[in-house]
Amino acid sequence: MKVNKLKLTMILFSALILTGCTSEKPNVSKNSSQNTTKVSKKSSDKSTNSDKKTDTLWNNSKDKQLESFINQWAPTMKQNYTKYNGSRSLKTSTGTVYPDDLSNVTVLGSSSSIGFSKDGEGKYAYNVVAIYNYNGTVPPLPNHITYFFAFHDGQPIVLVDQSRDGTPDLSETQNNDVRSAFSNIVAGKSVNTSSNNQSSGQSSSKKSSTSLTHDPIMIGLMLRDMRGWDDVEMEPNLAVYEDDGMYRISTGTLASETPYRINGDTVTYYTKDFSNGDSDAEAPLIPHDMSLKELEDKYYSTDSQRQNIQSIASQMPDING
Repeated sequence: MKVNKLKLTMILFSALILTGCTSEKPNVSKNSSQNTTKVSKKSSDKSTNSDKKTDTLWNNSKDKQLESFINQWAPTMKQNYTKYNGSRSLKTSTGTVYPDDLSNVTVLGSSSSIGFSKDGEGKYAYNVVAIYNYNGTVPPLPNHITYFFAFHDGQPIVLVDQSRDGTPDLSETQNNDVRSAFSNIVAGKSVNTSSNNQSSGQSSSKKSSTSLTHDPIMIGLMLRDMRGWDDVEMEPNLAVYEDDGMYRISTGTLASETPYRINGDTVTYYTKDFSNGDSDAEAPLIPHDMSLKELEDKYYSTDSQRQNIQSIASQMPDING
């Protein structure tokens, strides 16, 4: 009996040991699984955050690139732009304040929502990430050029306001340098300015077409070509005069003059209405608006056009006031 009891005791003890070993295995496996799950989750979160950072439409690095471009490009236009720094609003010379007054403007003729957004992914139809303003110093005053670098449906777009009265209507800029620079910065590409291709010793009459289109003499010559005045190089008295914000290019007679005004990226030229039999001195002026880009594309796009206008401009006197 003692032997049987001893055997029974040994059997029970062995069973207890086996049960203890078996009960520890699930705990080890469970802890290992939990640890693995936690690590995977952290790794996944880190990857997601990295992707979000990469997919951001606009960031500080791109903002600095745009600022650098503006600082290099503005002098080629004989302009000086002030940047909206995110806290202090920009006030244009006509009294409009940005970004505060964005709620009062129209965009491309419609009342689309527009507002400031740091990353370009705001709640507006047009999410503005940067604003630059230039208050003009050349008559007619006051005048300004305000650029809005924005995203519309996730795509980059540059809007401009040059309004002098009434409700500002923002339109897409016609300046190719500005549009291309913004698109390239958004796409992560390099940006070049027209000034990179100019030597420091060049006169204003021999600069690239980007700056020439804002030179009153160059614009006057292009308008004169448009009006059909041939062989302007044979007219030694050709000059540009300025009176009360209006320029006049002529050879000194009323019959030969073309009046015009420059307002940012637009030129308004005037023709005379002789329908009532009025003389040159009495005929009323009819205004016609034209973008500087369109004017340049037609009369300053080929090598021969540029050489001809530059040659004439270099022989003309300074603008007479």
